[in-house]
Amino acid sequence: MKKKTFKPTIFWILGITLMASFVYLTVETATSGAVLAKTESREAALVQENSDLKDTVVRASSLNGVEKKSVEMGFVKPSKILYINGSEEVAKLP
Repeated sequence: MKKKTFKPTIFWILGITLMASFVYLTVETATSGAVLAKTESREAALVQENSDLKDTVVRASSLNGVEKKSVEMGFVKPSKILYINGSEEVAKLP
């Protein structure tokens, strides 16, 4: 009976391959973490900008804002308001 000889080269190749895989996966994980942090930072900036834009829209569409813009554009408050009934004919030819 022949005795099997121990071949350390197989273990060295296997160990180096596993170590290289470990290093590669560690680098990929770190890179993914950096991308995620950058994306979360961008999300926070966009949420803040969206909030600011909503605030601007609310201020611009408020009655005080509309009144100020109408005065700037030359509109004035009417001195007399005329209400038209539905039964009166307004633009009828004679």
